[in-house]
Amino acid sequence: MLTQGAAILPRGIPMMQRHAATLLLLLAVACGSTRPSADIIETLAADAAGELSADEIARADTQPAPASNLRVMTFNVLCFFCNDIEYDPWEDRLVYFGDLFARHQPDLIGLQELLFEDEVKQIIEEAPGYSALFFEDDVQELFKDYADATILYRTDRFEVVDNGFYWLSETPDTPLAGGWADTNLPRLVAWAHLRQSADGREFYFATTHFDNNPPNQEMSAPLLVERTATWSAQMPVIVVGDFNSKPASPAYATLVTPADSAHLTLQNTFDLANDWHIETNVEPPQAYDPAHRIDHIFVAGDAPWEVSDWVVDMRVYGPDDRYPSDHFAIVAELRF
Repeated sequence: MLTQGAAILPRGIPMMQRHAATLLLLLAVACGSTRPSADIIETLAADAAGELSADEIARADTQPAPASNLRVMTFNVLCFFCNDIEYDPWEDRLVYFGDLFARHQPDLIGLQELLFEDEVKQIIEEAPGYSALFFEDDVQELFKDYADATILYRTDRFEVVDNGFYWLSETPDTPLAGGWADTNLPRLVAWAHLRQSADGREFYFATTHFDNNPPNQEMSAPLLVERTATWSAQMPVIVVGDFNSKPASPAYATLVTPADSAHLTLQNTFDLANDWHIETNVEPPQAYDPAHRIDHIFVAGDAPWEVSDWVVDMRVYGPDDRYPSDHFAIVAELRF
């Protein structure tokens, strides 16, 4: 297998052989057997035309990849059988979800409060271009699929290197394990190790739904921090979800407590944002108090995170001007 680096074309190789070697590398790139950066590919292409020296190719190898923009959403959709008095029926709300996704065009979406695979499929029908990751296990007797935490990702932008799940409980690797309170549903973290198709950059993305019964939030937070730190020591990390934890809560304090290494500390994109705003179709705009938010988008890892915008979507739908859910979708424009 060809490898990336200056040793590909050492000084002293005759020009014709160098061009042949360059073309072989480009062919290997096209076939997927090596993954240099876009800068290297461009440099080698120029070398094939006889324009660059081997030293110039080596210098291109050391150039950092350009920063990537990611538009990330977290959204608790309100379960399909919940509260059809204050909110429109599920079938209507599915159409609202489609509009929400189309307006914001997120690259990654963390969803919460789905239950079964059928609901995921219904949402995908309203979100063309996305694929879904959620818990599925034919061995289970009760829930062979459980989508309380579901990842949607753009299939034309990302490939899944690996993915998995762990459970917010005393036995996190036991599927469908319950939490620390007597009255709660199983809660989990759905995670994915993703690679950007355009530049090969890799990162970790996760979504979760903390239980709303104490002390589950307080007990879930350190588990999530511990598991996330393993990844943030290796690559950029994005963690989203309904944490049922306001910024002043003990669970939230655990989530953002500084770690021994700065790159292991979860940072809220709201705090990093240059600006934030409400998106609405109501005049005058509804009030929104960030101090009461429980849906969050966090980042970590050794990356120069920038957040150019943070949006809370408060648009209403239907003849009765209703929200699509009892939670507002949160969107952050990230750069790393």
